[in-house]
Amino acid sequence: MSPVSRNRKPKRKGQRPRPQSPIEAAVVASNDLLGMKALYEAQLWAAGLIGGLWRSAWQRDGDPDETMDRTVERLVEALVEKGSPATLAALLALGSVGYDEERDFFLEAATELTAAGVSAPDWYRQEQPPLEDAWSVADAFGDIELITLGYPDIVIGVLVDHATSLHIVQIAVVERSQTDAQALARELGVNVDPSPKPVRLTATEALERIDGPLGLFLVDGPEAHAEMLQLPDDSNPAMEFTLLQARADALTDELPEIEDFEPAIEDFLASRTFKDVELARAWAVLAAGSASSNGRRVRQIGPASLDYLLSVGVPANIEISDEDLALLPEIVTAWVHHHASAEQRPVWDERLAEILERFTEAYHDPELVEFRAESDELVALRDIEDVLEDFDDLPPVPEEAADTAHVLKVAIGDQERQVEIESVADLDELSAVIQEAFGLEPDPAWDFEIPSGGMFGPESEVAVAQVGFEGLHFDYAVGALDTVEAHIDVLRVEPKTGKYPRFS
Repeated sequence: MSPVSRNRKPKRKGQRPRPQSPIEAAVVASNDLLGMKALYEAQLWAAGLIGGLWRSAWQRDGDPDETMDRTVERLVEALVEKGSPATLAALLALGSVGYDEERDFFLEAATELTAAGVSAPDWYRQEQPPLEDAWSVADAFGDIELITLGYPDIVIGVLVDHATSLHIVQIAVVERSQTDAQALARELGVNVDPSPKPVRLTATEALERIDGPLGLFLVDGPEAHAEMLQLPDDSNPAMEFTLLQARADALTDELPEIEDFEPAIEDFLASRTFKDVELARAWAVLAAGSASSNGRRVRQIGPASLDYLLSVGVPANIEISDEDLALLPEIVTAWVHHHASAEQRPVWDERLAEILERFTEAYHDPELVEFRAESDELVALRDIEDVLEDFDDLPPVPEEAADTAHVLKVAIGDQERQVEIESVADLDELSAVIQEAFGLEPDPAWDFEIPSGGMFGPESEVAVAQVGFEGLHFDYAVGALDTVEAHIDVLRVEPKTGKYPRFS
């Protein structure tokens, strides 16, 4: 039963009216969409609604993802039940923001109303407007960067902090009639550089800088969420991030290639003689990997990003012996000096000693020492390269895989199914079989996770034989909003017999 239809009792005279739930408020607010003339107005409405729901979920006890899933399901039920032009407009607006799998969830619900003859609003467009130009203004180290994206209808300004947990610091949306992307870069760029000189970006370069930070927006933990809870709506990136997601998702199909670490690491190791080459290499891999995961080139490093890595990232995640801890400051200093320009050196000379001292204090902080002692997910600094290789690399498909099948035990909650599938079948096929075996609605939003941390989604072209090893396990999750999780044990790999796939 929809929340809208619950407890409809007549109000007593003088009784205080019951406050509207966020769902009821959203249904009422959907009427505003009928007076809108442009897609971006509806997208801002939808992005603000989703942002508000996320902020509410972060404030509640429990898993915010699960809270959000339940809220969105109730919202869709209420909008479909109402079945009016306004609620169809709301579903279409919500289906125009976020990533494609999230958009599909709302658009599928919208088809129920369009099939019943409800008319779509004039502003609705199925395709996102094309990018016309993009510009960047960054500080001397690239720690802070302003990126502007110019579209026919709006210009979006994105302030990216490549160093800390709240990577997307602010999002500004301005009508194109009021400015253009280069002008907005100059106007807002003064917050990054006193004399901003915008640099033009290709769509691929813009995506490279935005995609990683945007992908981390909801997963960087309570620190980032707590900061966003304190920001007012007019400056809170939570209120526009799904609009940015949708526009960035349509930037280009040419995803930027991940930069190879090795040339930068070898260049660094050849730059001088190190007392401990193995430790120096481990640090270089860690620093380069951190830069790459934050949408930066592997040689980029600034005081803010180094300070956050050493004082927050490393103490909570990396295990370092006392002997290595004593050698590390010299290695970090060498890395910084090797990559610093002549203009950057004076800043480093002023700040590096303080950063290294803060790192030592943070690593020995009693709370972090206790946290590391209790954690089962620490990575030893000297093992960092092996961990990254395990994460990124998969073994080739065995030659004999063409003649074998994988027998899997798949468990979802207290339900189990035995699934048999050809070893050379790809994960797209395995996902479809699991969904069919458990009677799940077909859902394109899924991924498989292997024990080393690697995650593989649709069209990854990964074979079952590359992730499933006899006697071991891997995991599966399906659903962008109402997620179902499965545990998969590889019972055996055996010669093929009969027709596949099959399940029981």
